[in-house]
Amino acid sequence: MKKIYLLSAIAVMVITACQQTPKTVPVDMEAEKAALKVLFNKFDSAFEARDVTTLASFLTDDALCLGTDPSEFMTKQQITDLWTQMLADSTVDINYIREREIKVAADGRSAAVVDQYMMPGISPKIPWRNVYHLVKTNDNWMILFFSCSFIPKNEDLQRLNDALD
Repeated sequence: MKKIYLLSAIAVMVITACQQTPKTVPVDMEAEKAALKVLFNKFDSAFEARDVTTLASFLTDDALCLGTDPSEFMTKQQITDLWTQMLADSTVDINYIREREIKVAADGRSAAVVDQYMMPGISPKIPWRNVYHLVKTNDNWMILFFSCSFIPKNEDLQRLNDALD
């Protein structure tokens, strides 16, 4: 009986040791960043054109979208409905306040993108930040998660807190 266990253990070790390790394909980070820049240029153009169908096409079916209010946890359909309502009445003025940040994971399968901007029509004094998490599926980048938030300057926090009292 001990021989069977010993032989089985040796067989498992030999089989495991003889398997080839998968070759890792190097990721061209600059090419991936360029692809993400193209995607977000199209995303921005669709926003400016009020093309909600195109905007929604950049989201995965199970995307999670967070708004500025703590209660705003939205599905793809809910954010699509919000965009439809928001963009139906007027254009949204967006003034970027710093360069878009793009960080691609080492394996080239996910990325983070960050935009910071002012939206004078909604909040002329408090900047905004959108953070996107993208995944690569079938060689296409798709937005799995994004979050919109206000980003007041640290020196303004006390004044904001006082104003809310």
